[in-house]
Amino acid sequence: MDNKIENDPFSQNDSILASALSEKVKYLSDLNDSIKNGNDLKVYELMDPNRFATEVKGEQPDQPETNFFGLATDLKAQLSHHLSDKLIDYLGTTYPFFYYHEYDLGKFNIYFGNWWDHRMFGELDTINVRFNFAEDEYNTLAKSFELEAQNKRVNDDQMRELGQKNEKLTQLIEDQTKRDQRKEEIRKQIKENEEKSPMPWEAGKVKEEHQQLQNALLELTNIDEQASGARSEIKKNENQILALSKEETIYNLEKQNIRASFGSFEAFIENNNNLYAKYLQSLSKESQVTDGE
Repeated sequence: MDNKIENDPFSQNDSILASALSEKVKYLSDLNDSIKNGNDLKVYELMDPNRFATEVKGEQPDQPETNFFGLATDLKAQLSHHLSDKLIDYLGTTYPFFYYHEYDLGKFNIYFGNWWDHRMFGELDTINVRFNFAEDEYNTLAKSFELEAQNKRVNDDQMRELGQKNEKLTQLIEDQTKRDQRKEEIRKQIKENEEKSPMPWEAGKVKEEHQQLQNALLELTNIDEQASGARSEIKKNENQILALSKEETIYNLEKQNIRASFGSFEAFIENNNNLYAKYLQSLSKESQVTDGE
């Protein structure tokens, strides 16, 4: 007697399983072939077919394609390293002011410029063809562009404040002779005060006058202490002003390079936002040229 249940709803399971496994095997085979053949365009399509269709082909599929990239996500570092060669070559032309350092397999730091004291500006995501800019560094650059339109600089307020401090400190040093003369006058007044023999009803007033003179002398002595450290403080402030001025030089170099390549900061931002599509379209054109030869 046949013990199998008639009309078993799971009777097609094995064939469905075999078909699904075949799809996955084919996916990995296609990915492997694309890598071996140096077909980065196909690799990107296989990694994210829906984004590829929308942003590169300009299509809007009715149903999203199945994405099998989960099968290879543990190989992202190796894939990122592989894909970096052509991408960085492309970026070298489009963003000639960016330089890259692979500090770990498939992980790239971005440096703005190759000049003295250039800034580490973030990281390059080769899988998603995206710049992950360091927030503080990027915001400073954006602020520099914004302030430039107002004829201002990022460090102007801080440099002005330090300059004003130095003016006050310099004045303290220059006023030393005047303070010394004033202290001598006060000491004489204190001596005269102490030599008085006031009537009982005047004793309180004399005592109050003595305290006021002592307070005035103490205030001048405190100012002397500030003045004694003024030169080292002035030097410290001057070094800080110099460092801030050098920062402004770096910001100017960055802005000049962006304008030379993109014309404006807004165009730079737009290109960043469309980098994935622009790069893959360039790979597509190269592929068409190669096929046509």
